[in-house]
Amino acid sequence: MATSSWKRWMPHSDGVIGFRPLAEDDLDMMARWLAEPHVAAWWHRAERQVEQMRSHIDDPTVSPFVVLLDDVPFGYIQLCDLDHERDNEPALEGQPMGTFGIDQFIGPADKIGKGLGTRLVSAMAERALNDGASRVLVDPHPDNAAAIRAYEKAGFVRLGTFSMTSGPALLMARDP
Repeated sequence: MATSSWKRWMPHSDGVIGFRPLAEDDLDMMARWLAEPHVAAWWHRAERQVEQMRSHIDDPTVSPFVVLLDDVPFGYIQLCDLDHERDNEPALEGQPMGTFGIDQFIGPADKIGKGLGTRLVSAMAERALNDGASRVLVDPHPDNAAAIRAYEKAGFVRLGTFSMTSGPALLMARDP
């Protein structure tokens, strides 16, 4: 799934959601957003996260994007090919080949609670499934009720709670 084909626009009465590939120039903005309390609560160690984002820019197994609302950046989303993670993550056992994972956050606090999380996750999941993914997973912390609600509204179903390398997670899936 090449990054160049990932520009996706989702028109809506509240604005158009789009994605553009993450670039080195975006990393300062990502660092600021990762420091926001509503993001830092779930995305720990901001410096490490920014370094991982930097490494994902040229990683063929991860597609990182800036999320746009009417061409204005407001979030981050990455789509990860999980076939390469099976040996490192026992919770992925039994998942079909061609499974992808989504990680995302909304940066500015004034954009949370408006349904944008549901819209951006739904748009990315639809694109991945339309491009041949067999399944798309998300793995919110079991205490992150807002994310879980957003994922359920985006068509994800609960598979169960697992102990993952990053900590406890509620594994949720969306199939074609």
